Amino acid sequence: MNDNLLYQIALTLVPQVGALTAKNLVSYCGSAEGVFRASRKELLKIPGIGLVVTNAILSAPSLHLAERELDFLEKNKVEAVFYTDERYPTRLKQCADGPVMLFFKGSSSRLLNSERIVAIVGTRQPGDYGKYACEEIIEGLKPYNILIISGLAYGIDITAHRKSNMMDVPNIGVLGHGLGSIYPSQHRNVALKMIENGGLISEYTHEAKPDREHFPMRNRIIAGMCDALVVVETAASGGSMISAQLAVDYGRDLFAVPGRINDPKSVGCNYLIQNNSARLTVSAADIAESMRWEENGKNPIRQTQLLLDLSAEEEGLLQHIRQQPEIAIDQLSVLSRMLPGELASTLLGLEFKGAIRTLPGKRYIVSG
Repeated sequence: MNDNLLYQIALTLVPQVGALTAKNLVSYCGSAEGVFRASRKELLKIPGIGLVVTNAILSAPSLHLAERELDFLEKNKVEAVFYTDERYPTRLKQCADGPVMLFFKGSSSRLLNSERIVAIVGTRQPGDYGKYACEEIIEGLKPYNILIISGLAYGIDITAHRKSNMMDVPNIGVLGHGLGSIYPSQHRNVALKMIENGGLISEYTHEAKPDREHFPMRNRIIAGMCDALVVVETAASGGSMISAQLAVDYGRDLFAVPGRINDPKSVGCNYLIQNNSARLTVSAADIAESMRWEENGKNPIRQTQLLLDLSAEEEGLLQHIRQQPEIAIDQLSVLSRMLPGELASTLLGLEFKGAIRTLPGKRYIVSG
């Protein structure tokens, strides 16, 4: 038996101990095992660890439950990845609220640290437009050797997984329950195919049910693991908008597919674009260019920029943007001495020509 892993799993099963508290405990005690071997007096000395948490650690039957989990992992070839493990997603490790433990079943845990990761989320009741946009984006991204992440839910999620399977694009489903089951059960065949060229991942032990509160929690894994998150059809509120906000909070690039102004399924996407939270995208090329990814050793953005036909105003404004890693619109207004309308129009022209790209908060950087 792997004693170290046993204690790591046990730590995730202690009531009152969430991700932040668990990391705090390990930091002070040196390891998960050290947490369980610490005395009451030692635990109470740790900042933020009060009597309730101390009693939970000392009295909870978590070690017995962890033994059952270890047995499941061994029988079902599931990997348990603690947050201090080198296999743990480096992007997720940057998120303070990232899970302490991840359970992964798939072709290789190396996928968790793929070079390029794109998350795709959206409504559970998409129209033909949303499904088409989702499939076209995945097909267009395949040459860039990306990993797709989604939540295996109805709608855009399962559309993304099915298309990825069809295109032989590695993809991972982040579950809101344990790996002892597949929910919804209708997606079981898709999930089994994903395990061959991707996988399933969960922060919950195998017996955990698909409880309602688990699904908003799993959104932080989807947002935290990716480089870019794409929203394809969503209402003004819901899980996709939660994921979008988390992506912004984590500093990820956010993209949204625009829709008709009177379509309830596109209200969320249009809002994200209108408020400069997300970059408008209608194709995989928009994403690849914005992320400055190279295909076959060539950078299509740099080649495009050499052919740009800029006006004197656009060239002058571009020079100001080039002088800084990124620049806010207020700074550009002062430096360029342009009227607000003229500035907005010139920026829009530069963006359409692929010379610059917009970041959340009305900030700008040079493309390429």
